[in-house]
Amino acid sequence: MTLMANQLSYKNKFGAFTVESKGASLLALTLNNLEVLYDFGDSAGDWSAGSVMFPFPVRMETGTKMRYQNKTFDWPINDTKHKAALHGFTPWVDFTLTFIETGIEAAYEYNGAHSHYPFPCKLTIQYTLGIEGFEMAATVENTGRNELPFHLGWHPYFKLGKVPFVSPTPRFRLEKNTFSHPCGKVPCSDFDWNEEVDGAFYMSKVQLTYQNYLLEINSLSEIMQLFRPKDAAFIAAEPITGLGHAQFEWRTVKPGTLDRVFTTIKLCPALS
Repeated sequence: MTLMANQLSYKNKFGAFTVESKGASLLALTLNNLEVLYDFGDSAGDWSAGSVMFPFPVRMETGTKMRYQNKTFDWPINDTKHKAALHGFTPWVDFTLTFIETGIEAAYEYNGAHSHYPFPCKLTIQYTLGIEGFEMAATVENTGRNELPFHLGWHPYFKLGKVPFVSPTPRFRLEKNTFSHPCGKVPCSDFDWNEEVDGAFYMSKVQLTYQNYLLEINSLSEIMQLFRPKDAAFIAAEPITGLGHAQFEWRTVKPGTLDRVFTTIKLCPALS
């Protein structure tokens, strides 16, 4: 991977990683000399690879309408195939990158200019690497005068072996309508992991096998968004705090306060 002017790389004895300013995107991650992320090269932006998704991570139940405190905010469609707003707006904005003691910080200040999200805030992402593994910590600071609603997600793509293996097997997932908008909670017993995977699954962590290693990605809530085209050599395991859906209340931040969430990626010992 060629390092560009809008990227920073960090390395220590536990591994290395690279972050791009656009979307605060994690583009590369090495743990114990094993590169765990899939490299899309110059097309990484087309896949929102490694980007932070705010103020909602995936398609909302309504497609485009964000509902909060008896108000409706109409988001523009950026996913025409599914007639939906997708990934909020942060995958397409530039964060300011700086080095911190054990990694890289990405910061973005939003002035509330969009009528569909009139909530000024500061979003700070800290990527750190230590003995416990890799951590993504996100802080949302409300710089406006009104209570701020949000959900946040993260979009890393991981390498897969020839035979995809995802564990633990979730018992439930969210059903989808014809436009892939999330609907009600349904059993997951009949789901075929060899077909296309695209949806929210009830699981607090995801474990992926690659080579002789087990990679563990912890969620930000009781659900995890998974996406894998049929037969692809990669899978997006997306920790999310929730989504625009009746079953998941918005996280809220009062004026002058902040909220913080974090998730980890751990490389477990080699499998026997």
